Amino acid sequence: MRWTYEVPSGTATRRNRFRIRSLSALLLCALAACSDPGEQKNTGPSPSPTTAVAGPRGLVGAWESALPGSNTTLAYRFTQEGTYKYVGLLSYPTGADGTYELTRIDQGRYEASADMLTLKPDSSTVTRKNPENPEQDYTDRPAPVETQHYRWTVADRKLSLVRRDGTQFVFAWVSP
Repeated sequence: MRWTYEVPSGTATRRNRFRIRSLSALLLCALAACSDPGEQKNTGPSPSPTTAVAGPRGLVGAWESALPGSNTTLAYRFTQEGTYKYVGLLSYPTGADGTYELTRIDQGRYEASADMLTLKPDSSTVTRKNPENPEQDYTDRPAPVETQHYRWTVADRKLSLVRRDGTQFVFAWVSP
């Protein structure tokens, strides 16, 4: 994921950190919406192994990364059918004016082998809300879609994704 955002000067101080827990709940609700059991019913013939890659059992489910004191929350939901949804949220108070929020949502297909994960987004959007500069806000602006590659492992209900450049992301398992 490549994030580009502008931080208004003077607003990104420690005292401006936001209550990330309530925003985490918002992200989980968004992820839950993409996993409606009615959407996952397959009434047709099973796809052949060459046309679809079923998700590995250890990867399927909802995962969240939100460090205490951080102003960023990242979350994934991987389905058994080989689809995923990603939500990333940057949020912090801007003083008495409200909360700056930058949200990115990607969804698409994934392929997973024993240790490699490839994310192939079909769509990506970004929403920006800045109470100090609302005339430049936007909702669901299309963002570039780029295939991403990670080494992945799951151990002790933790998902580790490592990019080719060595950057590591760790997610806690949230739900099936």
